[in-house]
Amino acid sequence: MTPSDQIRQPSRQELPQLSKPELARRKQLAQWVQQQLVPAEEHLTDAVQLLPVGGDAGFRSYYRIQIPQGSLLAVDAPPEKEDTAAFVSIAGMLSDTGIRVPQLKAVDYDQGFMLIEDFGDTLLLDQLDHHSVDAIYADALSLLRTIQVTPSDTLPEYDETLLQTELRLFRDWFVQQLIGIELTDEEEKLFRGLDQMLIASAIEQPSAFIHRDYHSRNLMSLPDNQIGVIDFQGALHGPVLYDAVSLLKDCYVSWPEDQVEGWLQDFIRQHDLLKETDWATCQRWFDWLGLQRHLKCLGIFTRLWLRDNKPQYLSAIPATFRYVLEVCQRYPAFEQHGQWLQQRVAPLLTQKMADITAIAADNVAERPASTSSTVGTPTGTEGQSVNS
Repeated sequence: MTPSDQIRQPSRQELPQLSKPELARRKQLAQWVQQQLVPAEEHLTDAVQLLPVGGDAGFRSYYRIQIPQGSLLAVDAPPEKEDTAAFVSIAGMLSDTGIRVPQLKAVDYDQGFMLIEDFGDTLLLDQLDHHSVDAIYADALSLLRTIQVTPSDTLPEYDETLLQTELRLFRDWFVQQLIGIELTDEEEKLFRGLDQMLIASAIEQPSAFIHRDYHSRNLMSLPDNQIGVIDFQGALHGPVLYDAVSLLKDCYVSWPEDQVEGWLQDFIRQHDLLKETDWATCQRWFDWLGLQRHLKCLGIFTRLWLRDNKPQYLSAIPATFRYVLEVCQRYPAFEQHGQWLQQRVAPLLTQKMADITAIAADNVAERPASTSSTVGTPTGTEGQSVNS
């Protein structure tokens, strides 16, 4: 029996309550926020009220604080699990390039607390439909080209080792833990060959600043008609088309292939690092990098559920799996991999998702209603990093 066979939805009585250490940490955060707001907000005589606004795929928690001028976000990023210094450093790099990222109001690196600008609740995803998407994506891709001008030589490299580690998540978590398949030696060899091809293609591309999770749930629509960028703390120096894949083949919403191709062609024609490269090469770079990302995401979505008890990503699995099959079917180099996935995995995934989708829906029903609306496949969280 695999861990996914043991999935069940806890009753309301079983839903976890905050433990004493968690309550103590929240109180500690409230006291710290209070200290940052006084004497600027001297009228706040009691501990501030922290209003939860969701979390993400990492270990961060976010709380909205109301002040006379509007609101701020308090961030709890446990220092043993999250790198607050990376967030602050990369925010500064992006801000220097003119990108709208949340302004930092206060930070305590030792405790892992931050007080930052509140971008509100309107995700780019909330505004997407078949009439608006062309204009919205044009703006998002223009912004991405600006982001990629940001100097990134000081960032960690998205190198062969990291690419391989991510690809391993697909086999270890999705194939083995969720689907319940133990790969034979021959199947392991088949997928090692796939890994090598995808990694070689990725490192063949020009490198630039990559957000690493640039999609419709990590881009915010701001009142001044600008796009705000969040969840950038995992940024790397890596393959230039990675963020374009994240946006145009978003795990949370999908679009017709000819539309995606048109957006990609426009992006390439206007990109200094790509405009001299032939279309066939760019398309292969894009598709193969997308295959690497989506295999990784299948592993991470599974791990978030089975290890971290975060079921809100499960509903993205079918669309992400379809992306994988589409690329395997398009390129002869991946024909065997596509056949294996179609024959061995697809039938079992259908059975699993019949159970899992119902459980995910029950979990969402237990939570406050999301303000998000989608055109494709929703999952329902605020910042949605899949790099954890």
